[in-house]
Amino acid sequence: MNATVAVGRLSEILDSLAAQGFDTRPLVVDSPASPGEVDAVEGQLGCKLPTSLRHCLTTVASRVEFAWFAPAEHTFPGPFREIFSGNLCWSLNGLPDLMTAVRGWVDDVFPDPSDSYDRVWHHKLPFMEVGNGDYLALDLDDDAHGRVVYLSHDDGEGHGRTMATSFEDLLIRWIPLACPGAEDWQWLPFCARSDGGLDPSSAIAREWTALVRLKSGPLAVEGL
Repeated sequence: MNATVAVGRLSEILDSLAAQGFDTRPLVVDSPASPGEVDAVEGQLGCKLPTSLRHCLTTVASRVEFAWFAPAEHTFPGPFREIFSGNLCWSLNGLPDLMTAVRGWVDDVFPDPSDSYDRVWHHKLPFMEVGNGDYLALDLDDDAHGRVVYLSHDDGEGHGRTMATSFEDLLIRWIPLACPGAEDWQWLPFCARSDGGLDPSSAIAREWTALVRLKSGPLAVEGL
């Protein structure tokens, strides 16, 4: 599975969940951006986008909005009890505002790069706001460039967790699960013990996809 195929499954996933009574929001998948449009946003950001994000923006979609919510009275069993929604979104034009917001957190709350917690917020490019003050971001440090990292503002268990090796890898790992979250406590059950990243082929992932009646597909994920 590649990122294009993964994004192509979003509509099917929403249709399946809607048929089961879930609250699904209209899917938005905008046309890919031109290289020039990406260059212009990089100029606003003052940094180059990681290769995988740039590739997705120019070949898959410049903006995606995907969201669902479980019925209010519904409670999933066992390890899935904390899950109540799924969410995935990104927008090329929204990146500068997200970067400004995260830089504000760094300046005002997490300014010390020598502090292990603060350091996670530094040198990151956010691409998705979780909604509770947390963010999904791409690492800009040379030794982990492009990895998807969770930024928690309030000691969340997922703070600093690498969810995937790249933006495209995140789509390949997360979409087959219907993107539970994006709060960390919703997706943490699907993280592999071996590499820490989301594992859509694990036993618990297979249990989840059967529970919410998601069709499985071929998976090929990179090691973290």
